[in-house]
Amino acid sequence: MIKGRVNERQVKRMMQQMGIKSNDLDDVVEVRIVLKDKTIIIKEPNVSVIEVQGNKTYTVVGKEEIIQGQMDKQTIEDTNLKEEDIKLVMEKAGVTREKAIEALKSNNYMVAEAIIYCMTKR
Repeated sequence: MIKGRVNERQVKRMMQQMGIKSNDLDDVVEVRIVLKDKTIIIKEPNVSVIEVQGNKTYTVVGKEEIIQGQMDKQTIEDTNLKEEDIKLVMEKAGVTREKAIEALKSNNYMVAEAIIYCMTKR
């Protein structure tokens, strides 16, 4: 066990010597853990990956949202849809709500791409 002050560089050096690699994943939007009876969604998480002898361990820290019951594909898609995104696509592209939702789903829920998609499909 290390006593006294812990020097971060020394810890990283010791981890390297033991064959342990550690890094953070950037730009993670959410993490979903799907269980039989519920789904845990962690929004805007901090995710770290530690690799030891080829095995990876993920550490996830963030606020959780629990959805009870099994999530089907439609429910998963609906949780990705944000009302403000739908309204923005409707307003900017001049389309109905249904067309805006379809465009968002077709374009990986990216608003700008959905607007362009609607405008070029006319």
